[in-house]
Amino acid sequence: MRWFRDRKSLSDLGTTVLVAVLLGFGGAWGWGGLALVTAQVLPLAFRRRFPGWVLAVVTAATLARLLTTQPHNIDYVPVLIALYTVPSARRAWVRWGLGGLSAAAVSAAMTVWKGPIDGALLSLAVCVMAWLLGTERQRHAAERAEFARFRLERLAAERRERTARRLHDTLARTTTVMLVQAEALLAVGELTAADRARVDAMLAAGRDALSQVRETLQELRDDGEQPPGPALAAVLAELSAAGLVIEEEPALHRIPDEVRDLADRIVSEAAINALRHNGPGVRLRVGVEASAEAVRIVLRNDQSGQPTAGAGYGLDSLRAQLAARGGSLDAGPEGGGWTVVAVIPCLAEPATATW
Repeated sequence: MRWFRDRKSLSDLGTTVLVAVLLGFGGAWGWGGLALVTAQVLPLAFRRRFPGWVLAVVTAATLARLLTTQPHNIDYVPVLIALYTVPSARRAWVRWGLGGLSAAAVSAAMTVWKGPIDGALLSLAVCVMAWLLGTERQRHAAERAEFARFRLERLAAERRERTARRLHDTLARTTTVMLVQAEALLAVGELTAADRARVDAMLAAGRDALSQVRETLQELRDDGEQPPGPALAAVLAELSAAGLVIEEEPALHRIPDEVRDLADRIVSEAAINALRHNGPGVRLRVGVEASAEAVRIVLRNDQSGQPTAGAGYGLDSLRAQLAARGGSLDAGPEGGGWTVVAVIPCLAEPATATW
């Protein structure tokens, strides 16, 4: 039913029926040539999906008909339609080689019955014209696709600009206010040495966050290649200074370079969530299992003060990114604590064969 709802497929089906009716009026639907005419007409319904195969089958059936019966010019109309479509094929040898071979074969077959002028030259000229029309149509389609891509890029740039303004109006301003208030507290407040250390840590984290917000705003406006985020070791060190207890050194050296950035983001997000939802003293264990096919990362903390699975934007974003490349991310309570399990595929996407 999906095929019948496709406008292009319906157009191809209508063209196939029209050619069948045209050949019928031309006297081609005799019992003797029914199989050949069917082989000429029926593949046209799939000409957009398999342009090379359709041209090959239709040309073979047309040649068999032209060489076994008294031909008419109308008999190679199916080949003209297939030639009109073949410029959309991805492989150059299909567009040029198979298209030229088909036109030459039809021209040679018509020469046998109608001579070099009414047979060879006429059929060759019509075949070349059909192929050129298809090439021109393909060029226009490519130009329309390029124009549509340009419009999408412009809309995306406008969305990035709006996002940058919102970030500036909220995160940057709010972070700045927090820093000013913390500096005022540090200057006039009666704080112990431990409290001053905590305020200093808060100020350092706030300044770093403000710097990252500004970098993000610049990236959104420039639309350039994004630089790598903070190193995972630095993130874990900062979290450890804030009270996160990492039970043992994670075996991060096992993670392949091609998925390292994504793996670092997963570990960072889980570690930040553990500290944010459980406070100082929470213990986190990071396990890494790497193979040629995938990397499996398991992060467990000993407290369950976490939101329900899928409630956080960070984990949801990572889950969607992993699902897009064939991986997975699961998070939830386990054994009185909280567990995050991520599987990152390492293999490249297989190439799709076409013709």
